[in-house]
Amino acid sequence: MDLKLIDEAVAAYKKDASESDAARLEFFRKLYEIQQNRADAIAAADGYEPLPERDGDQDYIDAVPLLSQRSCPIDPTEFAQTCSDIAQHMADNAGLEDDVSKALRTLDWSDFCNKADLEKAGSMPPLFVEDCLRSFDDFGVDAAVPANIFMMVVSFAIRAHIQDVAAKAYAAVSDDAKTGNHARPLVCPVCGAPASLSVVESGVGIDGRARTQYCGTCGTVWPFDRLRCGVCGTQNPSHLHYFHIEGDSAHRLLNCEECGQYERVVFEEDLDKPLVNEVEDVVMARLDRVALDPRFRKETAADEK
Repeated sequence: MDLKLIDEAVAAYKKDASESDAARLEFFRKLYEIQQNRADAIAAADGYEPLPERDGDQDYIDAVPLLSQRSCPIDPTEFAQTCSDIAQHMADNAGLEDDVSKALRTLDWSDFCNKADLEKAGSMPPLFVEDCLRSFDDFGVDAAVPANIFMMVVSFAIRAHIQDVAAKAYAAVSDDAKTGNHARPLVCPVCGAPASLSVVESGVGIDGRARTQYCGTCGTVWPFDRLRCGVCGTQNPSHLHYFHIEGDSAHRLLNCEECGQYERVVFEEDLDKPLVNEVEDVVMARLDRVALDPRFRKETAADEK
């Protein structure tokens, strides 16, 4: 993460943000600082050898997450420290109930890290999170801490431990594999997580606007098809529709009639703020509320663009 660019984007959005939106931006700005500081302290990429280019290229083309073939080692002691730092931040700044905040501050993260399958966290992060949620009661977590809050801490911690290795693994894949004539990966080609958001860039690509997918779990950005559902992969233009809130054409929802899912998409040419994926991920959370509204499915073509 580039904290300087994040600061520039946060400052730009805060100029006309509501009090609650500004507070949310500040919360995540501090979270990103904690994640990056921990990533710097861990230096996880040191000594990591990614797959040979030929193997990495084939896995990329076959949509096999790279970390599933050569995982990122996660030290339990270091991971416990990362979880503790993030938990303290959430306890102090996330607006949680007092009993939840108190319990977060005193959680024994070392106990969790000794029980959890951290090898899976470094090889298949989405499956690790799912497994932890299924077996949450086995970790002996204070009853005051809801499972979703606990796993938010863990999920945020994973980014700090795998982002450097993820960058190294992705860099070892050739440009030919990334841009070749084959289907682009629907999930992150490095860690297997769904894309957090999509970006239609300005001034690049054959039609002047290339598209990329961004993974908030490990930070990977990979090229994607200009008109395609990032969930089911359909490229049927009659089943893909863009919607946006009036007055904000930069932030849109791409709705797919085939799978019934949606993606958050940033159109760079309409954006009047610095484009930073981490900040856009925070800003576009409000579109999730729109997408979950039953009325969203009934929007008319007049709202598309």
